[in-house]
Amino acid sequence: MEDSRSGKIVVVSHCILNVHSLEDGLAIYPGMEEDIVKILVEKGVGIYQIPCPETYIMGIFRQPLPKDPYDKPQIRERFRSLAKEIVDQLRWYKKKGYSIVAVLGAEGSPTCGINKVGRWKDPVKKGRFPDDVIFVEGMGVFMEEFKKLLEEEGINPVWIGIPGKSLRSLDPFIFEETLEKLRKLL
Repeated sequence: MEDSRSGKIVVVSHCILNVHSLEDGLAIYPGMEEDIVKILVEKGVGIYQIPCPETYIMGIFRQPLPKDPYDKPQIRERFRSLAKEIVDQLRWYKKKGYSIVAVLGAEGSPTCGINKVGRWKDPVKKGRFPDDVIFVEGMGVFMEEFKKLLEEEGINPVWIGIPGKSLRSLDPFIFEETLEKLRKLL
C-alpha cells in the first residue's frame, strides 16, 4: 500500500520545538520557533526532536553558560550515551529507506550549536552570561558527539544552526539567511 510520506526527516534541537526548555530570558517565541516549524510543515518533512542535553544534565532551572563548563569528559560521556540512543532510533528510519535530511541545532548553544558557540572571554576569570561571553566558531559539545555517531552509521545530514536571541541581536540578518538556506535545502 502506498501512502503520503515524504520519506524525509529533519532532526531538531529540543528548544526549537519547545522554548520552555531554554534558560530564562532567551526565548523569542511563546511556544516554539514558529518560523522554522512553518517551513518544516510546508516542506512535508518528519520532525525528530532531540531531548534537551542541557536539561538532561543540569535540569530546567539552570543558568545560561558558554561551552567551557559542558566540555568535560564526564559530561561528554553522558551526551554520547544520549546521542547513541537517538542514533539507534534514526538507524531504523535509514533501514526503512527514509532520509535524515538535516540536523537543526540551536546556534550559539554550548551543547547544540552547529557553527558557533559561546566561550568565556577570560577562561580563568569566567564571569557572567552574556556580558563575559564571546561567540566563536565551533560546535556544541552534544552535537560533536552526535555527529561522530551519525558518521559512524553512514548518516550524513546537512547541519544547520538556527540562531538564537543572542546571535540575532549581534547580526539582524542572520535569521533570514538561515530561513532561506532551510527553504532551499528542503
